[in-house]
Amino acid sequence: MSIRLATSLAVLAAAVGSPALAADWGDDWSPEEVYRGAYSTEPKDWTEMGDESDGIHIETGLRYWYSWGSQNFELGGETFSESDNAHSVEAHIRVEEDSTSTYAKGWVGYSAAINGEFTDPYSSAPVTDGQIGYGGADFGWNAFSDGQGTGAGVFVGYNYWNNSPRTSRANYTTATSDGDIAYNEDTGIWSLPGDSVDDKLELHMLRLGLSGKAEVSDFFDISAEVAAVPFATINGVLGGHAGSSDGTLGPYLGCPVPAPDACAPLFFKASATEITGWGYGGMAELMAGFHPTENITLRLGGRAWYVQGTYDATYTGALVTAPQIQPEVDDPDSDDPADTIPADPLYSAPTLELDDYIQTENPFQLFRYGLLAELTYRF
Repeated sequence: MSIRLATSLAVLAAAVGSPALAADWGDDWSPEEVYRGAYSTEPKDWTEMGDESDGIHIETGLRYWYSWGSQNFELGGETFSESDNAHSVEAHIRVEEDSTSTYAKGWVGYSAAINGEFTDPYSSAPVTDGQIGYGGADFGWNAFSDGQGTGAGVFVGYNYWNNSPRTSRANYTTATSDGDIAYNEDTGIWSLPGDSVDDKLELHMLRLGLSGKAEVSDFFDISAEVAAVPFATINGVLGGHAGSSDGTLGPYLGCPVPAPDACAPLFFKASATEITGWGYGGMAELMAGFHPTENITLRLGGRAWYVQGTYDATYTGALVTAPQIQPEVDDPDSDDPADTIPADPLYSAPTLELDDYIQTENPFQLFRYGLLAELTYRF
């Protein structure tokens, strides 16, 4: 304890007796001179977002896409085709970073109106509604850039595309057991519960491409991109496919042939036709821009998307044995074995048997192209 106290007193005495070790600022000392050296640029010269010397540039705005589209699906020797024109509104954003010559952009769009016509194995009719939606993002590198907006490079990206104009809706039964079949045991008339769905075709697409932009003058620019789609998946529902059924769910007459003979069972679809597949294709876009002010750009141009490939179609089928008239039975009020009366109930209950079906390697094609108009603000 005494050793620790002596040591502490010696250190304290040395600290008090030594001269103060501190910088002598002098009379002209100023805090500005101290802190200013910590910055390579004077605070008054710092840039704001959107200044020409700022390293990050952002463009955002709206587009209108007037497009023509077509699709063709082959399934079991049957063809389902459609053509239309659609009006779509789209929002987009692009962020560029000068020091690395990279950019990222994104877009999302949805159709406001769809009109056209479709043809399938069962009918032809107008298309007056449906869904066309899309969205995606790219990340690119302007390998050849002058730092002033002109350059060319490569990009990788993703695009989601829902191409689902409303065509036909084929009925399918929702019955899953014998008890779901409605029938009259006295007349044999029977029917099935059912439902139907619209087409829903969704694609997820990988984009690998080249992009370029040329600032022709302070008032005019041209931009273009072309992308390969080396791989795309397609999935959804082909709502117009009825299989070998005609889509009628009743009412039907009972089987008038008494046992042991029988009527052939009837086939019905028991689910919508779901599709899953893959494809490949390409995408391209060309735009010409006019700058009425420093921050506003008006652009006009065009765009085209194309994907083809194959898909597997799966659905559930139902075999229904109709109610069958029963053989007459002995008359309980007669002693003559030859006397018979109708059975009670007169018709037997119907039966249902479900099975799953798949049809593989079915070809498909989708194509959409049209005119683009864009209003963009840059900062």
